[in-house]
Amino acid sequence: MDEPKLLIIAGCNGSGKSSFSKAFTKNDLSPYDYDKVYKEKYETLISTDIRDRMAHNLAKSDLEKTIKYYIKNQLDFCYETNFNSTPLYWPEIFKTANYRIEIVFFCLDSIEKARERVLIRFENGGHFVPNKEVEERYKAGFNNLNENWEYFDSITLFETSRYNDTPEHILTIEEKQIILLNEFPKYLEKLIPSIKQIIE
Repeated sequence: MDEPKLLIIAGCNGSGKSSFSKAFTKNDLSPYDYDKVYKEKYETLISTDIRDRMAHNLAKSDLEKTIKYYIKNQLDFCYETNFNSTPLYWPEIFKTANYRIEIVFFCLDSIEKARERVLIRFENGGHFVPNKEVEERYKAGFNNLNENWEYFDSITLFETSRYNDTPEHILTIEEKQIILLNEFPKYLEKLIPSIKQIIE
C-alpha cells in the first residue's frame, strides 16, 4: 500500500491557488481552503468587535477536525496556504503520521500584482486582504520557502505572473535533487537564493 500524501498548495495572495489547485489533486480530493471556510464562518456571525477572531477560531477548529479525520483514516490530504506563518506546523503532524510531504508553490513576480488581484477578487465577491498583509505574506512566504524547501519530499514551482494564464512549470525537486528544470525567473534569484544555488 502506498504511503498517504500531504499536498500543500502554496503562494502569496492572488497567485492562483484557488483557481488552479484542483488540477493538482486526484480521486475527487478537494483542497482545503482556509480562507473560504473563514469567510463562510464570518458571514454567519453577528457584527461585533471580535467577529474576525471568532471566525478564525471557528475556521481553525474546522481545519483541525478535518485533518484529524484524514490522518486517522490515512487518506491523502491537500490544503492551500500563503506559507507565511508556522510553515511546518501541519507538515510535521502529517510526517509524524508517515505521510509523504509535497509542496506546489505558485510564484508571482511582484507585490503590486498580488495587491491588484486581491482587489479584483474582492470586487467579485471574494474576501478582502489589506495591502500591508498582502506585502507581509508575500515576503514571508518566499522567505519560508527559501529556508524550508529541503524539508519536503517533493517541491514544484510554477510561474503564475500572467493573469488568467495557465501556470508555467519552473522546476521540480525530488529528495533535494532537481529532476526537471525550465527557465528560472530572474526575480526568484533574490527571493529564493538557496534554491537558485543548487541550480548553478
